[in-house]
Amino acid sequence: MKRITMIGDVGWSRFYHLGDEAMTELAIDALRDRTDIEITLIAGEPEYAGRMYGVDAIPRIGFKRDRKPNIARMKKVLAHVEGESAGNTLAPDDPAVRIIEAVRNSEAVLVAGGGNLNSMFAHHIYERATLAKIARALGKPYALTSQTLGPLIYEEDRGLVHDLLAEAQFIGTRESYTTDIAEELSSGEATVRRQVDDAFSLTASDDDRAAVSDLAAEPFILASFAEKASTPMISDTDYHARLAELTRRVADDTGLRVLLVPHGGALPPAGQTRDQLTDITIAEASGNDNVVPTRMLTARQLVALTEQAAAVIGTRYHAAIFAGAAAVPFISLAPNLYSSIRMRGAAENVGMENYVLPLDSVDDIVATAVGVIGDRGSLAAALHGQSTRRREEHQQWWNFLVAKTLGETASTAEAPGFFHAAEIPNPYVADIDVVRERLNAVQDYGLVMALKDRKLAQAKAEVTDAKAELKRLQSELDRARQSREQTESEPAVRAARRVEDTGRRAAALARKSYRRLASLRR
Repeated sequence: MKRITMIGDVGWSRFYHLGDEAMTELAIDALRDRTDIEITLIAGEPEYAGRMYGVDAIPRIGFKRDRKPNIARMKKVLAHVEGESAGNTLAPDDPAVRIIEAVRNSEAVLVAGGGNLNSMFAHHIYERATLAKIARALGKPYALTSQTLGPLIYEEDRGLVHDLLAEAQFIGTRESYTTDIAEELSSGEATVRRQVDDAFSLTASDDDRAAVSDLAAEPFILASFAEKASTPMISDTDYHARLAELTRRVADDTGLRVLLVPHGGALPPAGQTRDQLTDITIAEASGNDNVVPTRMLTARQLVALTEQAAAVIGTRYHAAIFAGAAAVPFISLAPNLYSSIRMRGAAENVGMENYVLPLDSVDDIVATAVGVIGDRGSLAAALHGQSTRRREEHQQWWNFLVAKTLGETASTAEAPGFFHAAEIPNPYVADIDVVRERLNAVQDYGLVMALKDRKLAQAKAEVTDAKAELKRLQSELDRARQSREQTESEPAVRAARRVEDTGRRAAALARKSYRRLASLRR
């Protein structure tokens, strides 16, 4: 039986990030469908993740958002890998030791899907880069699937990301932006392959459909919103107010319920959090009984619910992924740089790029939602053809991934092609080119503000370092002064001082006497 070590941003008992969980869950399914395999999953809370996915699970190496301690931590872990025979550098209970052993006993390492290779989340970069270096040191191949890179990769992170990409067997990218940046950051050394997000092929069972049957009892539009806008362009209060306005208007103008389904929350028995709380705020502010917050669903349950939706709308990325896969018309809203890049990529993969709209365009959003409901049949038919081809292509992608990383011998398998999805027009907005320019403006503004924030953070760090250095120098000065005072207080030194003083006084007296004698002679 083969074994693979896999990392995903998953496995928290008090927080369920539906999209990340969906990608890892699909990866587990895809591996098991293709080979007899044991999976060791690196997860947030190993016990919880192990029960959830029926795999062996171990904790992360453990990195922080600050780079200095991360650099030291990485060096220590890699020193342990490379010099174990000369003595251990890590404590036996260090979580990195378990990861090293898991990789040693695996045929390959897989970095499951995500959008966390971003300098805003430096701890994720260090976690994955260190795991990759462990694999290389132990002679194990590794690959990345279903990735978004950036959009922010700071200068101090570029070397790490370069090595991570360039030394991988291949990288699966889920939008053209990431394909381009991966080739740039790896200096053209990486094998980059385009694919759809791995959650695209996640399926629901009859049990999952039964679990959401109460929510699907009447026709509905499914809406999923991130808890906050994550941009200086709009405050979170205004963001919530705008979502309340558009959901109220969509419910009024279509006559359908709008179900608010959280993507970032907590499964029972944990208490509600993040999107769940935001959904309650939006529903209350809408003043419309047809705007309804729902309970937290599992990824498969949301796939089941999406299949039955009249349309999908939201600022959550995986809302578009599930909708596109189910051939359900969707509208993606992009409030910030990060969401715009990902939303446009997901929509482009199934021809729906004209249905990605800026959040400040409430009239266009409502008009598009009403038009989509009225024209649902033709839109769904166009999406169905694109989705079917993408699913077939995605199956080939996973055949390639398994053959390349887990094949009995070195595989010559080639990654499948990536067809260009036909663009589906959006006739419900007055000028789609203006919409695109507004999305470009969102991205440009987000990039400028992110770089400005970065410079401010660097300046603050320099001030902090300068203060620390000043404090260190002051401490050294104080210690030197104390040492001098202590030295001067010793008996021998006091006696020497008295001798010196006596000598000085004698010399002064002699000079004075000489001057008196000289004056008398005159």
